[in-house]
Amino acid sequence: MSNTAVMENQKPVRRASGRVPWLDWMVMPTLAVLALVVGYPVVYTLMLSVQDYNLLDIVPGGYVGAGNYSSLFSDPVFWTALYNTAVYTFGSVFVSALLGLIFALLLDNLAGPQFRAVRALLLVPWAVPFVVVAFLFRYMYMQNGGIVNEMLLWSGLIDHPVPWLNNAALAMPAVMVANIWAMAPFFFLLLSAALSGIPNEVIESARVDRARTWSMIWHIKLPFLRNPLIVSSLLMIIANFNDFAKIWAMTQGGPGFSTTTLVVYVYRLAFENFEFGYASATGVIWLLLLLVFAVAYVRALRMN
Repeated sequence: MSNTAVMENQKPVRRASGRVPWLDWMVMPTLAVLALVVGYPVVYTLMLSVQDYNLLDIVPGGYVGAGNYSSLFSDPVFWTALYNTAVYTFGSVFVSALLGLIFALLLDNLAGPQFRAVRALLLVPWAVPFVVVAFLFRYMYMQNGGIVNEMLLWSGLIDHPVPWLNNAALAMPAVMVANIWAMAPFFFLLLSAALSGIPNEVIESARVDRARTWSMIWHIKLPFLRNPLIVSSLLMIIANFNDFAKIWAMTQGGPGFSTTTLVVYVYRLAFENFEFGYASATGVIWLLLLLVFAVAYVRALRMN
């Protein structure tokens, strides 16, 4: 019996029942798991965010309403962490996407074993675990014996070793360089795949019209890369917003608060100061910001 015949036989049964169930029992296990692993932590965090709850206090935490949130908005460290998060996230994603785009365009249509080897080498940083990347760059940035200072001293660009990770003005750019090194291959891989998906008819038509290289890139290739760039950038913005391992392994948010992002600040509040109520309020703000990017990501996927 064909699928059409089966559907025709099922329609009268559904009409005869008089109503369509609003909940399919088959999805109940999935909803139960989501409620346990997602719903419960979120609800518990919301409850903690309205309490003055410190794990070291003898007295149990009391209800303070929006007290934690009002304290948060007058907390200069919170605004510093929010600013650092924006700089770290958007700066890293922008530069990584730009580098990935440049490498993808340079290696597009280049065949041969040597170029396959170059592509493989460019993807190596993406395969390195983030913690390993952090410690690798930490050793490279060492003031005494680090390869970065040794190379700069040898070339004569500096007269004395630079404390890259101990200087408040240099620490954030130094951490971002490590992040960009690890993230640019992701954009290179995705944009190379998108370039290979451009129809040959479009490329041949542009060549017949004698389109030059820059015109081919600007008018043909970049429009095809727009949607992959938007989706991958939103995905990496969400990932960098939650990035904890690289920053903590390299600077632990220091010196001072110069590299403290929201995720590092929440960790310090919760697991160093044990201020779970205040940390939960910060986490709620952090969650709301992430939801904005998540909604934008879903809308971008629908647009594609």
